[in-house]
Amino acid sequence: MKRGTLLFLSLFTAGFAQAQTNTIQNPVTESSVVARTAIVFPELNFEQEYVTVNETDGSLQVNVSLSEVSGDEITVEASLLADFGSANLNLPSQTLTFPANSTDPQTITIPLQDNNTFDGDQFFVLQLSNPSNAQLGETAETVVYLLDDEKSAPVATEELEIEHAHSYKVDENGTAEIVAFDKDSKRLFVLNSEATAVEVLDFSNPKNITPISSIDMTSYGDGATSVAVQNGIVVASVEGVDFADGKVIFMDIDGNILSSVTVGNLPDMVTFTPDGNYVLTANEGEPSDDYTIDPEGSISVIDITGGVANLTQNEVSTLTFNDFDALIDEVRDADIRIFGQNATVSQDLEPEYITVSEDSKTAWVSLQENNAIATIDLESMEITEILGLGTKDHSLAGNSLDASDKTDAIIMANWPVKGLYMPDAIASYTVNNTTYVVTANEGDQREFGPINEDVSIKDDEYVLDPTVFPHADLMKKDFVLGRLAVSPYSGDLDGDGDFDEIHSFGGRSFSIFNTETGELVYDSGNDFEMITAMDPVYGELFNASNSNNNFKNRSDNKGPEPEGITVAEINGQHYAFVTLERMGGMMTYNITDPMAPEFVNYSNNRTLGADEGGDLGPEGIIYINENDSPSDTAMVVMANEVSATISVYYINNVAKKVTSLETAESNDFQAHPNPTSGKVYFNKPVSFTVHTLTGEKLMDVQDKASFDTADLDSGIYILVNKEGETTKLVVSH
Repeated sequence: MKRGTLLFLSLFTAGFAQAQTNTIQNPVTESSVVARTAIVFPELNFEQEYVTVNETDGSLQVNVSLSEVSGDEITVEASLLADFGSANLNLPSQTLTFPANSTDPQTITIPLQDNNTFDGDQFFVLQLSNPSNAQLGETAETVVYLLDDEKSAPVATEELEIEHAHSYKVDENGTAEIVAFDKDSKRLFVLNSEATAVEVLDFSNPKNITPISSIDMTSYGDGATSVAVQNGIVVASVEGVDFADGKVIFMDIDGNILSSVTVGNLPDMVTFTPDGNYVLTANEGEPSDDYTIDPEGSISVIDITGGVANLTQNEVSTLTFNDFDALIDEVRDADIRIFGQNATVSQDLEPEYITVSEDSKTAWVSLQENNAIATIDLESMEITEILGLGTKDHSLAGNSLDASDKTDAIIMANWPVKGLYMPDAIASYTVNNTTYVVTANEGDQREFGPINEDVSIKDDEYVLDPTVFPHADLMKKDFVLGRLAVSPYSGDLDGDGDFDEIHSFGGRSFSIFNTETGELVYDSGNDFEMITAMDPVYGELFNASNSNNNFKNRSDNKGPEPEGITVAEINGQHYAFVTLERMGGMMTYNITDPMAPEFVNYSNNRTLGADEGGDLGPEGIIYINENDSPSDTAMVVMANEVSATISVYYINNVAKKVTSLETAESNDFQAHPNPTSGKVYFNKPVSFTVHTLTGEKLMDVQDKASFDTADLDSGIYILVNKEGETTKLVVSH
């Protein structure tokens, strides 16, 4: 109750009983109370709504203040809130006494113990109760966040030597969302959705990318959505105008249009099967903003075995989810989210991304908004299964998250929240004859007219079950969970209108699923937030958005938002490269053992400081092996949507092997003098790499007519130019 509120005899609460005894001496009638002078009680409050403290600080002092002087002595009890919090404290209740005619704050001293073990960040709540001669103010509780000094992130193995080599601005006024590479022409094809175009780039020198052409897609639809290339064939998907079905455009590497076909509604992703026989599209079929139109989601399969120049609609098979429409209750019971307005299963499912098995017989499709993955048999052309992914329990060890953008520190605590995985990009790989799907668990919200998931825990319409969450008012504070984005369309387990589980968006992680059993065999837990929080360079941008450099800006939403993913086999090991859409950069993991992946590296090329800059908003990501690479090393290339840049990362310890010391008879690549004890010279400026006799790459040299060997030990070396010509160099110091 706030200061200045009238207290009447009808307010006989336990907390005010003693106060009433001290101020009202004679019986009065109900009517006389109304005419009586108001009785004003001072307010008791904690001085801070929340406190952040390190467990190494030894003790914590928390002050309780009194709003104004009282002629009476005032007492209040301070105690630990018993059933809310994660810290293991033994804190006896104590009585605080404010002497008459004094407003000096009273202090609670809490001893802190550094247990020298990693428990994660903890929290507890102090509460005031049973005041005498006073009333409790609005801050009768304070949350104490106890930061663990043993907090640690996974240690990078650095088994891949990943180096940012170059970034290239694709379009000052456009975007760069998806990137594809043609190994023969050494060209990149980049989706520029803002311009509804595919940009063609010369990638023969990755440190000097140059534009070749821009392929305008506006005559085919309302927006370009994806691009892929294989065997010299370029395909781009285009969204239809006014909810018409989309198209796939076939081109050669010079951008000459060869053919086009119609596919399902809103083709959001296009890809080739590994054998090159089919082109697949994930047709999202999103509804209109007012939900008056809701197309079906589908998968289109285009048979290109007869060539692409004369394709017709006869080569297009569009697979729908109609067979699941009659099973809507069973689908929902399988943890698959179906909640569109009056939507059938096939209308509500929204295919997002496709990955295909190595043998080209099976495809898996992420259904992001539905928190599910569908399986497609490409031999029978059937959708055979939909796997609901369930939830990730953030109350468990290893699944902590930073849940508020309104706290002054990174607080990686466990909360009674369950995350919906909701993967965007997915990839697949096979180990010991078992295929696994790897997911980037971004999360996504629907905002279409009457279906609106733009909801936070603190919103009045988001009512928490009072039995499951007895301290809902405290949880709804901005500095606790109040600002966390959650879904109002799941979590009401008993259908009574309030929420028994809190469902947030995304897993803030990547996961690995066994395709044979549907089992989740691995999830990276809180790795991404722990790694970025403790990064010596980018920690200051923890959970920043891709449009600002504000610390913790996205903590209340989906954190770093893993979005893009690619998997590659390198020297017999399998690696996953995962882009972080908000904070930027990529996470690299060795996933050779699907049950026990290892963190390899976090790489980023974002500008620090007050303003955002560098590579922002990575989405598409590809791996180029060392044999196809124009740089003689393997590389990873990312398309960054917000900055409209392409970022190139060399993997320096994965280089082409030089298998012969002999040079071709027509080889004009020669160094003089040879042997040498100092500089060597070439007949024209040349770019080349220097290798040992075993093929190990030592360095890159760009556009030099001479080369100083001072940094090389005496011995025999192989120089390889970008045309693949080699020459032997003998160094003798």
